[in-house]
Amino acid sequence: MMLDIWRDVVLKAVLERFSPIALKVVTNPQVQALLTQALNLQADMRQNIEAQVRLVARTLELVTRDELTSLRAVVKELEAEVERLKAQVRAQEAAREAPPAAAPAANPEPAPMPKKTAKRPPKAR
Repeated sequence: MMLDIWRDVVLKAVLERFSPIALKVVTNPQVQALLTQALNLQADMRQNIEAQVRLVARTLELVTRDELTSLRAVVKELEAEVERLKAQVRAQEAAREAPPAAAPAANPEPAPMPKKTAKRPPKAR
């Protein structure tokens, strides 16, 4: 897909800027196949070089780009968690410092006293 896009971009540039002879050369299927091979070779070479760099970095215990990316993601997650916890603490402190809610109005009637039951002495036999 990416190669098709590149090929279309190259063809459009040739159509706009170059002579009909160059256009004829670029539209030749053999030339297009060679351009595709060149782009594939470039991508393969880049992948191989990156693999070799990762191998050397691992051998020398160096930090790789992938490890840095992973570390950045972890740091961002931790920073977000710290901010969330700080906000939670601030909310709890604000709740503690807020004046207590008004006490419920005093009931004008006293609560009824529970009835006392007198114990009867045991009957004599």
